[in-house]
Amino acid sequence: MTILEFMLAPLMACLLLILINVYFGIHVLKREIIFIDIALAQIAAFGATIAAVIEHVIHEGHGHEHSEDSLLAYVLALSFITVSSLVFSFLKNKKISIPLEAIIGISYAFATTAAVIILDKAAGGDVHIHDMLVGSILWVSWAQVIKLFVIVALVGGIHIIFRKKFIQLSDSYQNKENKMKNSFLWDFLFYLTFGVIIIEAVNISGILTVFAFLILPAAFSSMFSKNWTTRIIIGFILGSVVSAFGLYFSWNLDVPVAPLIIIVLGVFLILGAIYKRLISFKKS
Repeated sequence: MTILEFMLAPLMACLLLILINVYFGIHVLKREIIFIDIALAQIAAFGATIAAVIEHVIHEGHGHEHSEDSLLAYVLALSFITVSSLVFSFLKNKKISIPLEAIIGISYAFATTAAVIILDKAAGGDVHIHDMLVGSILWVSWAQVIKLFVIVALVGGIHIIFRKKFIQLSDSYQNKENKMKNSFLWDFLFYLTFGVIIIEAVNISGILTVFAFLILPAAFSSMFSKNWTTRIIIGFILGSVVSAFGLYFSWNLDVPVAPLIIIVLGVFLILGAIYKRLISFKKS
């Protein structure tokens, strides 16, 4: 098998994840809720963890192995995401004194702790924790890629059709005088569709990689443009190039691909910040 044959499915998965996550990343940065995706990802993973334990108990002694793509895992992950989306939307619209970012952090800590406690008592818990964090994108199947494509197309279609609503909501998210009609429902739809993407993304690439795809390309593009389309293009190009090189060097150097991609994206973000700083010095 050649490197192209082996890496084509992982590369296609990376491109799809980057495309949709750069878009959501711009929303997240505008809303100033940086850790929302890692919280939703951990909440979804917590649901899948409970499913794994349930299936292990039910099928114990029957030689059955839990699959991250099982119906129960997906139903529980989606249920947890739906409840979380309602909670985040409700708390934001009620304008309570606790910042939403704090609530998001508490949710992440709770879901992480609960998942670790459960997995600590389960067989192969250390492997589950590793896969939950960094995933196994090198071994993604074409069936997973096709499923991801369908979900990205459906969610992307919703956000293209109602892009003005979603952009208006994110642009005025920190404005306490926001009078957008039905803002609660649009906020809930945003979190829910975002969560659906997160469920698939975590299954393929793990929590940390999803966080990197969401924040780093979007943050990099924010330094060079304020236009939504331009920022998506810049972020997509950066993420695509880094992913391609990450997969290539992972193959040749026999190193984990996810940490490599995350580190290189972080380096590009730092270099971009340094470049912008030097440009500002020259203009002053």
